[in-house]
Amino acid sequence: MSDAEFKDLMELAEAKFRQKVTREEALRSFVEAGILDWDANFREPYTELEGVFAELFLKKKVDPYIDKSI
Repeated sequence: MSDAEFKDLMELAEAKFRQKVTREEALRSFVEAGILDWDANFREPYTELEGVFAELFLKKKVDPYIDKSI
């Protein structure tokens, strides 16, 4: 995955995070894009994103006051 593709995926994830959508709607969009399967596991070649997302979500749990406008 190129740096540009990675950046685009991160921007998509952040945009989805900011939208008022249900978990299923967000999952469906990533499944339709071929990024996740229905069990919310990353598909190839996106498996390297799993660690990045895990780190982001852990930070959100530790600090709920992170500025979401970034």
